[in-house]
Amino acid sequence: MELPLQTVQDLAPDQKSLAAAKKLINPGKWPMLGIAGELNTIWGQCQGSGANPYLTMADIKDHGYKCTCPSRKFPCKHVLALLWIYSENAPQFAESEPPEWVGEWLSRRRRPQTATKGDAEPQTDASIVKDIYAISDEPALSPEDIAKKAALKQQRASRNRENTEVIVKAGLQELELWVRDQLRTGISGLIKELRPRTRQIAARMVDAKAGNLASRIDELSSKVAGQSLEQQVRIIMDELGTWILISRAWQLHSADPDARRAVQTAESKDELLNGESAKSAIRASGRWLCVGEKVETRRDGLVSHETWLYPLDGQSTTTAKLLDYYPATAGKRQASLRAGNLLQGELIFYPSRMPQRAILADYQLLTDTVSWPDVAPPTPEEQLVTAKTLLPWTESVPLLIGSCTLGRDKAGDIWLNFENQSLPLSPAEITPLMGGDLLGAFVSWNGNQAELLSVCSPRWGTLSC
Repeated sequence: MELPLQTVQDLAPDQKSLAAAKKLINPGKWPMLGIAGELNTIWGQCQGSGANPYLTMADIKDHGYKCTCPSRKFPCKHVLALLWIYSENAPQFAESEPPEWVGEWLSRRRRPQTATKGDAEPQTDASIVKDIYAISDEPALSPEDIAKKAALKQQRASRNRENTEVIVKAGLQELELWVRDQLRTGISGLIKELRPRTRQIAARMVDAKAGNLASRIDELSSKVAGQSLEQQVRIIMDELGTWILISRAWQLHSADPDARRAVQTAESKDELLNGESAKSAIRASGRWLCVGEKVETRRDGLVSHETWLYPLDGQSTTTAKLLDYYPATAGKRQASLRAGNLLQGELIFYPSRMPQRAILADYQLLTDTVSWPDVAPPTPEEQLVTAKTLLPWTESVPLLIGSCTLGRDKAGDIWLNFENQSLPLSPAEITPLMGGDLLGAFVSWNGNQAELLSVCSPRWGTLSC
């Protein structure tokens, strides 16, 4: 079935969306393209900056669509790019059975009622000017025009940055005043009203364009849930002090990458590859073993998906973290990497005093079998102290552990035992793993409890927990 480019243009919410979509029609950005002809359905996976690709699907007859990206434009650039690729080169789509995530979408969606003659045309807004054929390379500019355009762009960016810093600084000063008020009126009162109070100040941080700090503040009530009163007081006091440290660090040097990420947001993939961050970004190539993943739904409605990669060839001194976010309303996403996967590829680390978060520049999965890494890292306490020395607001550190066992004490608490050491584990349903020897484990350690992310079992191999 043919799909005219005019239809793609009509579906686009605006001209900017068409321009963004054109940048994605390169087949190299789509490791998977498929079609079910009888269902008039196409789908694809578009690799973003995280470990997991965006899952995009569309109906080429009635033009329904879905994408797992967090875009607020409908349709998003990924849907438009998918339709655009099909319109210009339909043979790129391999005929096959729809994958599970496409089948789930098809089973839930309601197809629109159409007239008996012909198919319904996309609804367009005549007030929005769109021209898909006008999206082409910019006309040649003289060197003077190019320099003038670049200077104007730099001036606008500088003004925007200065305005943002004024807004953020005012918000941080208000946060410090709020913390002092909580200490003055007493922690017991804060504990009783923790959720409404933190939600209120978190909302103020959002208004002040301090989004990452706002998310951390909003998560405090979840961190203390189920803890003893003594532990609640300790966690809250630690967090209040950490928020002040983050605030002061940003106000001393707002351009510092670590402080900026703690308060505002991380660089985009494009900024990491082509912006100022590219100059100090560390690149590391070699074999990487996926040693764990963590999927968590945050209070702001986003799902955080961490994927941890261990360097097998000594190309890095740290375990790398791929971090992806998507709306909880998008449903469960199909991960491209699972614990135990082996890959060959290049990672680009975000500039930091403690480089850890990275993006995958390119990679390929390997079918080779490798053993769990034989490591002899510093003690958990030493690793946490080292991390907090470099970044005082570090919440936890990853620990790759060799041979170990899981056991339960008389109180019913679960412990991870290795090399004459023991770590208390956060509650988890791991009964089948109890008692037997394990080849290794991967945990996240916060100084109080360890969260078990994966284990390597002699019987079942590498398992996510």
